[in-house]
Amino acid sequence: MLWMEAHSTLIIALLVLSGCYLLAATIICLAAALSRRPVAKDLKAVVPVTLTPLGVMLGLLLAFLASRVWTNFDRAGEYVGQEVGALRETILLADSLPQEVSTSVRQAIRRHLHFIGSEEWPAMARQEASLQHSMAMGLREALTAVLSFAPTQANQKLAQERAVVAIERALEARRNRVRLSQVEIAPIQWVVVVVLATLILLTIAFVHIASRLAMLVTMFTFSTAVAVCLILLMIYDKPFGAGGIVIQPTVLRDVIPD
Repeated sequence: MLWMEAHSTLIIALLVLSGCYLLAATIICLAAALSRRPVAKDLKAVVPVTLTPLGVMLGLLLAFLASRVWTNFDRAGEYVGQEVGALRETILLADSLPQEVSTSVRQAIRRHLHFIGSEEWPAMARQEASLQHSMAMGLREALTAVLSFAPTQANQKLAQERAVVAIERALEARRNRVRLSQVEIAPIQWVVVVVLATLILLTIAFVHIASRLAMLVTMFTFSTAVAVCLILLMIYDKPFGAGGIVIQPTVLRDVIPD
């Protein structure tokens, strides 16, 4: 699953559909082989109501995972937006300070943005970014530049105080962004989804073991539905990942136009 999520949306869709259909085809072949044996009479006794608890458990699990995945994706966009807003506010406020301070702040933020695009964002895509190993030196330099100035006017003092608050907000948004890049659907959760889907396919095959056409239609329908759910989960699972639908640092690059 982790390997699949590193590909584009189209490749993920093709891989998931192929996997689900291959699983269904394997179970169909197994059911066809068992239908010629005496055990087929016992398998016919499997009642369709068995599908109800299995379907409910799978549906609840998928709903739980989908709610968390899309919440994380929305939070990722929110954190990036907060960081962009804080950086822009810092630059705007720095313009009210002396020229040398404003220039230092702009240069520090420019270095920070370059660090995000060239190092931190690729590290987040690999889930290797951490707050300990990737310090936001650019923002720290901007904070140092702002605090090194001793204001003599009321408007400069207010601009300095608000610039410090804006930089702190940018640091907090970055911390939240980096932490969120480590979040993903756990492998054991993927295993449970696959096991439940397999059990449902087996039950469908046993219920319709005497009717090949009904078995084919039902299993094709269920396999397609499960595949679509898995595709949606996988393409939104990692908002800063390398594949699927991800958030790009484009909006951060536009904070200070080249």
